Amino acid sequence: MIKRITFLILTAIFLYSCNFTDDALGRWPERTFPISKKKLTVAISQLYDQNVEYKVPSKWIEEDSSEIKSYFYLPSTTFYFKENPEEMYFVTFIGDDKMLVDSSKTIIAIRSVNYGGGKWFRYDDESPAEQVRIEKRFDKEIISKLELFTGTDALKAQLGH
Repeated sequence: MIKRITFLILTAIFLYSCNFTDDALGRWPERTFPISKKKLTVAISQLYDQNVEYKVPSKWIEEDSSEIKSYFYLPSTTFYFKENPEEMYFVTFIGDDKMLVDSSKTIIAIRSVNYGGGKWFRYDDESPAEQVRIEKRFDKEIISKLELFTGTDALKAQLGH
């Protein structure tokens, strides 16, 4: 009996120390909007309504849904880019339930990128040049438009999160 209790306690300590978090995805630098998640979600809907090209096309739905199913517990969205290079960005809201109800700020970040072929790439999987290219594209095509829709400026975090 004591061996079993010791085993359970050690297992619990081990699992707790592993610190399983959504950072297993990795992440590009965060963008913090000084508004509620609800307002940012509305702005993302507006972005899709006015820029349907960012919606995931049917040929990529399977790849998109595979990533979302893996991280179903994270509020997320996916942005598709047809122009060279053709790719999708899996973007999540950052924080726990308490943080996400904070009406003064909402944080989002790219978590992974897909170029087709079923594989998602994390930040650390990319070369420094690709990391910069992806960030610039995200800022130019997504963040700048969300800033217009929300009437705010997003603060970009430095690496090191």
